[in-house]
Amino acid sequence: MRRYSYETVTNLPPEQLYRAFTDVASWPQWDDGIEAIILEGPANEGSEFALVPRGRQAVKLKVETMVEPYRFIDVAYLPLAQMRTEHSFIPTTKGTLVRSTVEIRGLLAKFWDRTLSATYAESAARQTRRFLAFAANWNKPAASVAPAPKKKAFPFYTVC
Repeated sequence: MRRYSYETVTNLPPEQLYRAFTDVASWPQWDDGIEAIILEGPANEGSEFALVPRGRQAVKLKVETMVEPYRFIDVAYLPLAQMRTEHSFIPTTKGTLVRSTVEIRGLLAKFWDRTLSATYAESAARQTRRFLAFAANWNKPAASVAPAPKKKAFPFYTVC
């Protein structure tokens, strides 16, 4: 198993960071590696969604854990491997510690580590700065969230 982690401190409160991050449909606005998100309704623990990386096929993800306002964990399902990403917003005396950790495990973990995880680790600082700028201006009222549409078949997708 390989693990990559990136940390920084911000003056934004964990609640604001968490609300902005859990607006999963908005990820392409701050993550330049994402072309689109396919998600029915708001993200909840157990929700499945598709993430379409730029220039690649969609990847299936599942929200594993949501602990408001401190933690959001998702798992990407790759052939013979899983990539688990944890985003933590930890209050400290110096501000909020923002930590992103990526773990990859499975039979093809070394292959996916070379093709995905290492790239993610290299871009973590830039993507975190973009997320913090997005979160600073994020102001989506909770009342504007539409009710989840009726359940449709989840799209079939291939992996990178």
